[in-house]
Amino acid sequence: MVSIWLDCDPGHDDAMAIVLAAHTPGVKLLGVSTTCGNQTLEKTTDNALRILHLIGRDDVEVYMGADKPLMRPRRNCPEIHGASGLDGPDIPTAPQGARAEKAVTAMAAAIRSHAPGPHATATAPTDKVVVVATGAFTNIALLLSLYPELIPCVEVVVMGGAMGQGNTNPVAEFNVQCDPEAAHVVFESGVTLTMVPLEVTHTALVTPEVRARLLGGGSRFRLLVDELMQFFAQSYSDVFAFPYPPLHDPCAVAYVLRPDVFTVKDLRVDIETGSVLSAGQTVCDVWGQSGKKPNVRVCVAMRVGEFWTLMCDAVDRADAACPVSATTGVV
Repeated sequence: MVSIWLDCDPGHDDAMAIVLAAHTPGVKLLGVSTTCGNQTLEKTTDNALRILHLIGRDDVEVYMGADKPLMRPRRNCPEIHGASGLDGPDIPTAPQGARAEKAVTAMAAAIRSHAPGPHATATAPTDKVVVVATGAFTNIALLLSLYPELIPCVEVVVMGGAMGQGNTNPVAEFNVQCDPEAAHVVFESGVTLTMVPLEVTHTALVTPEVRARLLGGGSRFRLLVDELMQFFAQSYSDVFAFPYPPLHDPCAVAYVLRPDVFTVKDLRVDIETGSVLSAGQTVCDVWGQSGKKPNVRVCVAMRVGEFWTLMCDAVDRADAACPVSATTGVV
């Protein structure tokens, strides 16, 4: 059993990461925290609640995290995710709201309650607790700074960064560029850290064949998923001229579920925070030229077919759990 805490900014691909974490056997989804990024904090929180309700997981609690980066102005990504952050289908409103407790406090309590280790209080700990971050890393930086005693008790897996070409400037990926200072804190913290960069996530393309698998028999839930993918595909075509959109964020969850599907390298990775030109760059020391010890396990390849099997199986289970009527769309 693996316990996952998902920190996200839904977002079309974040929505699918929630599906994967919430509907894979052997996973305990401890909670979901939100941050600003793909849209404002209020919108990403509402989107997380809607997705969990849609897939029959109202039992998973949602906590609001940082509404801005540590030091920089907030930025959003409406050109990819739309005005709501989850444009495309009309996803039913969730009946419940986010919990009042702060995200970082809730994360720390969940780690203490489930992780093995001297600073945890679990009476029956799971094999490991993994925080998966698929948005800016602000909440994770705050967690590791405020509760450094929990660093040995947790692993962190991030979707973010790039070994080469970025997507929001020539060398930086969006999640890291949103809050480079937070990324610096996380990468320097000493926590067990895995990075799933653009080089990997850009192989998880939602091709027509994949969309056909996701659509399946055409239930109401699957039609909503297909509408999400259709909007996402159009955004990536308009902004990046991609023929198919890459489903970034579920790749980070997939690494936790099936690390054997990934090829990894232990590298030294530093975060550029001082340059106007390249702020947010993840500087990967592939050849060991810095003389510094590796601090990150970097995924460099993924067996794409096996990734899509994980994702499609989770969609099957989410479809079965979805409370949406196949005929009326009423929840």
